[in-house]
Amino acid sequence: MDAELILAGAVRLATPVALAALGEAVVERSGTINLGIEGTMLAGALAGAYGASEAGWGAGVALALGVGVFLGLVTALATLWGRANQLVVGLSITLAATGAATYLYELWRPTGTEAPNIPLAPTVHVPGLRDIPFVGPALFEQSVFSYAAVVLAVALAWSLRRTGAGLALRAAGDDPARAALRGVPVRATRTAALALGGALAALGGAVITVGYLGSFDANVTAGRGYVALAAVIIGRWSPWGALAGAGVFALFDSVAIQSGAAMAVPVEVLTALPYLVTLAVLVVVARGGRGPRALGQALPEDA
Repeated sequence: MDAELILAGAVRLATPVALAALGEAVVERSGTINLGIEGTMLAGALAGAYGASEAGWGAGVALALGVGVFLGLVTALATLWGRANQLVVGLSITLAATGAATYLYELWRPTGTEAPNIPLAPTVHVPGLRDIPFVGPALFEQSVFSYAAVVLAVALAWSLRRTGAGLALRAAGDDPARAALRGVPVRATRTAALALGGALAALGGAVITVGYLGSFDANVTAGRGYVALAAVIIGRWSPWGALAGAGVFALFDSVAIQSGAAMAVPVEVLTALPYLVTLAVLVVVARGGRGPRALGQALPEDA
């Protein structure tokens, strides 16, 4: 196996999971759990593919972001304003989005027709740095989305600790009743968090289709939304931790892909490897970890 290819592949594979995990970290910091992240990623993947095929990769990204915001607001409407169970709503969003994406793709590209042309986003080549042995191609010759994920992690980590909006969001996730007494619009704060989380989950899905794959199918996300949920817990609900959690999955995913051509191991075993490793890390790291105190709880009547 080529270690340089494994590292480069890990960075590429981590990007969609990292973007979704960053969004989910914000959502859960506000006190809400969004199990609709898998369906939102799939919807974003289809929206990105369709928009890119019609008007370029930028249009695909914009369409995916819009779809993600919409699904996030639907989740907020049902859970925060309609007071429905968060877990039930999230799973319903995933099931509905998965079915809708599959149906819409069949309308867009009926069985037996030629696959649509999906232009890919550009790869950023950093002059000089990409020639560094081993780490150069992995770190300095990647999709624009990979660098955007790092910038976003920096921005979110700073804003959650250094801005009034970030402190209000954390207060809404820890003690919504007290936050409301202090003037924090808890319901609106959580709604905004769900909209942002939906946008980033959909962007993560779009990265798969317009960032490096150039095609779409109904299993294109392959459970990466659920991996993003695990990455948030592994990372202890921090943006940098979520980024690291996504990296753990991606590293073993890349190892599995590179091993496929070099080892006589059943493909099913290699496919399951990154998910099993993520589960094992989750079990170990989650011990003693404490999320926002009001995570998953219904809002108080006066919040």
